[in-house]
Amino acid sequence: MKIMQILQIIIILAFVVSFFNILFTTDVYDEVQRKIVEELCLSCIKLKPNTIKEYRFETANGAPHPEFILENLSKGPIILDYRITFCPGCEDLENNILSKVFNTSFPNPLQDDEETEIPDLLYIETEFKNTNVTFIHFNTDDEDSLDVPPDGIYAKSRNVYDVVGDQGNPMVVFITYGYNHGFTEPFYCTVYGIESEKELLNLIYESVDLYNEHKDAVD
Repeated sequence: MKIMQILQIIIILAFVVSFFNILFTTDVYDEVQRKIVEELCLSCIKLKPNTIKEYRFETANGAPHPEFILENLSKGPIILDYRITFCPGCEDLENNILSKVFNTSFPNPLQDDEETEIPDLLYIETEFKNTNVTFIHFNTDDEDSLDVPPDGIYAKSRNVYDVVGDQGNPMVVFITYGYNHGFTEPFYCTVYGIESEKELLNLIYESVDLYNEHKDAVD
């Protein structure tokens, strides 16, 4: 009886080993694993700072790109930094990474900017690789304070680029040009947090390279 039990255990173990060997050595497993990892990353976005980096043409909500985006894009790539008032991750990104790369300081979201009368808004034009880059930072908690242009279009633009759709913060968008079935169109990438200056610079350089590659074909 004991011999039969031992044989059964050996057969079961052999089957399990063979099964997992097939899974781990086939393209099917690789594809399944990739999709599972992607879904997990997207579902735990509030715990992990980054989603999978992907450039895309279609906006998150299907709406056209706002006019202020198209106007600035005619001069060079755009970087949008969205935050809310109470957001430790946003403060960390701004104070330790964005402020160093763009050589600036950020407005306190709890105080109004008396000089510009536009609370929580920062607009910078600079250059990377001899290419104009526009950086726009704003707090989306108060749409009335961002009525420039009217109707809170800066704050509302968040829905255009929030590809995950759960209002994760901070949210940074890189907008450039890409080639889409015979046409050069706005091409954007949304990430939810950036972990280092190097990562930010790599994203900026990538958007600049794409822009310079396709800008001459813009109608």
